[in-house]
Amino acid sequence: MESSKPVGVCINIMKIAILGAKGYLGLRFTEFKSNKNIIQIPISRSMFNYHDPIILRQIIRGKGLDGILNCAGFTGRPNVDNCEEHKDMCYKLNVELPETIAKVCFDEKKLFFQIGSGCIYQGGLSSIDPSLGYKEEDEPNLSFDHPPCSYYSGTKAEMEKRIRKVPGVSIFRLRMPFSSLKDDRNLICKLAKYQKILEASNSITFIDEFISKTLGMIASRVPSGIYNVTNPGVVSNLELAKLLWERKIRHSEPKVFETTQDIKSVMRSPRSSCVLDSSKIASLGFGMSNVHEALNKCINQMDELKSA
Repeated sequence: MESSKPVGVCINIMKIAILGAKGYLGLRFTEFKSNKNIIQIPISRSMFNYHDPIILRQIIRGKGLDGILNCAGFTGRPNVDNCEEHKDMCYKLNVELPETIAKVCFDEKKLFFQIGSGCIYQGGLSSIDPSLGYKEEDEPNLSFDHPPCSYYSGTKAEMEKRIRKVPGVSIFRLRMPFSSLKDDRNLICKLAKYQKILEASNSITFIDEFISKTLGMIASRVPSGIYNVTNPGVVSNLELAKLLWERKIRHSEPKVFETTQDIKSVMRSPRSSCVLDSSKIASLGFGMSNVHEALNKCINQMDELKSA
């Protein structure tokens, strides 16, 4: 249940840079115009080498920023298996870059907001209650410290370990993002085309709500920290794939991988399947809609786009 009164008061308009402004999430942030309490300054790698701390300081001072939101990162295309082949780039973008930004923002007394991921967890907290999710303070169990893990998951956990205690740093974790837009990083697009489905239950994140709630928390100056920004509830990959088939987004009835060998023949690295507890953002007044409501809304938007 979403709280009606957000914690925190927006004292004045904030000016924040969006790093990775031309990427999958960065572009969506810069296109979002509903929050009038934030001025967004899009920054892409083609404009500035923001890996350089000297240039980062120049950006902060020259543009009079209150903070930085980092959407830049390496996820691998078409999926995280690609990270196994590009470990240097994956580590540079997912660990070294956030660490550099955190240090510069701390020195400049500015806020830093990092996009995180729930892929740092595996399994559930309870076999009795599958809806019981990992909280923000729970130690990652799919990481370099707790192998085996994909290289991507390892870097996201390592990033958190390095920056989470830096004052002024917030990490907004999403999980298996979905939207109404056609993109190969969109969970709906993935499950619409995969011939076989890896059956698992997960928390997932509706990008439209993620952006709205994240910017709302930034503008309201909620306390710095880690936040699970997912739609409450649990959905399985097969359940979602069947929904897409029923709604004629998927063109064939979904089938699942039946053996471990079948999975290994297609996937090089372990996949995360987990549930995140999003009660923390709800307690602050930024709770998201139930996952099934969000999915229906998203699919209805896709139908509207097709008929437009």
